[in-house]
Amino acid sequence: MVSESNRLIAARYQLLRELGRGGMGVVWEGRDTLLNRQVAIKEVLLPEGLSPGDQERQLLRTAREARTAAKLNHPSVVAVYDVVEEGGRPWIVMELVSHPSLEQVVLGTGALPVREAADVGRQVLSALRTAHEAGILHRDVKPSNILLSDDGRAVLMDFGIATVEGDASLTRTGMVTGSPSFLAPERVRAEHAGPASDLWSLGATLFACMVGRSPFDRGDAMATLNALLTEEPDYRRIPPIMHPVLKGLLRKEPEDRVSAEEADRLLTEIIAARPAAADMDAPERRKGRGPGRALLAAAATVVLVVTGGTVAYFRSASPAEGAPRHTAQPAAATSPLTPAETPTAQPSATPTPSPTPSAAVPVVRVWKSPEGWSILRPTAWRGARAEAVAEWTRRDRRAHLGVESIYVNLDPNQIMRDSQETFRQNAQDVVDHDQRTVKHQGVKAVEWEFSWTAGPAGDARWPKQGTRYHEVRRAVAIGDTAYVLSWTVAENQWRRNRALMRQVIASFTVGA
Repeated sequence: MVSESNRLIAARYQLLRELGRGGMGVVWEGRDTLLNRQVAIKEVLLPEGLSPGDQERQLLRTAREARTAAKLNHPSVVAVYDVVEEGGRPWIVMELVSHPSLEQVVLGTGALPVREAADVGRQVLSALRTAHEAGILHRDVKPSNILLSDDGRAVLMDFGIATVEGDASLTRTGMVTGSPSFLAPERVRAEHAGPASDLWSLGATLFACMVGRSPFDRGDAMATLNALLTEEPDYRRIPPIMHPVLKGLLRKEPEDRVSAEEADRLLTEIIAARPAAADMDAPERRKGRGPGRALLAAAATVVLVVTGGTVAYFRSASPAEGAPRHTAQPAAATSPLTPAETPTAQPSATPTPSPTPSAAVPVVRVWKSPEGWSILRPTAWRGARAEAVAEWTRRDRRAHLGVESIYVNLDPNQIMRDSQETFRQNAQDVVDHDQRTVKHQGVKAVEWEFSWTAGPAGDARWPKQGTRYHEVRRAVAIGDTAYVLSWTVAENQWRRNRALMRQVIASFTVGA
């Protein structure tokens, strides 16, 4: 939404456009006219019906938030530049952050590789240690409050419910603030909460990086709180190398948890260990995604995340050609992270824009499905599995491999017709190149080759809006199941990836 007024706040900060609203405020894209730099400006809106005393407490809390964050000078903490009052309410001027949140990254591209998760953990831990040394608790560490840049920088934001140790709480008596799935047990019990509480939340966040959701999320606030008080996390889907640090951070009693120093040592050991691949181990199934349903989605230019009673936002930057890219997708911050691919302890290669043979690391490796089929999949691509669907996406989101199992209709020609009809309803500028009958390991198959442009809506999360893609889709029936194989690459990269495409598609085997 564009502001019609472009008005000035405190005779200095120009409001350029409204980016989104939350329960406690509005975030604007703005410009500091004095320093001529872009900023984010949070307009705090006080709820209607507050008594004068409550209004005063809210104003004090907002000012405290700004003072708290402004004390911290750390590369992994969003900077607060100024707090001013205009129109009887406070406005907080902040660093303009241009990265997607950790929650959005996992939603869009799947679970983080082990070493990347450990690196994110170390950076956030460093920010927390700096805050704790200043007597500041964050109290709302969670995936949606951590932003990830393309170069791997992690930034902790939203000190909106932070407290300074020793200060009286400005929240109402008995009110527990923070996200239930990531709260420490002592905070739920209304006991003293210190730095160890933030460490618990960091542990739950790292768990979510691996599995796709908090270890205690039960879909209902009360059930979630009961689980974190009485149940232990299920570590079966967590790579064993991560067990010591997670078990140390997620101990119920704060005095039993590992210290920040010990957590840092454990995370450092993980980073120094042999690289772990992003192969699927035992990921939870997810419904409603896959090539046979709809393959288009938009990477929003501006993504809004409502967290902790405030609104934070980021902008998707345009990466250089072939550069690794995190996915930014709109989603409610209260939604659980989508279950996604779980890393395992196998070698991994650094993602590259177009796979090329390497003496050190294979370009492809075999992945065997629990359903009994196997395929060569590109080594450095991230994978995820849903119900009847497995898929891998290159990090820059300009290449994708998908396998969908179909159990009802086993006619490849009809499957392809249905697939084309569904796809054309969502895609833009679809251009047919060829449709042919081919042999797939001795079995008749139908193959469709076409180009399309990613549009603004769809069920799939990987396509980049506006990108022109070239795709081959093959339907083949083997035994009592049909399969749709799809290989998609940015149009301008198609020729140099064609040989790899043929190798991967031809490798699909059932029952071997």
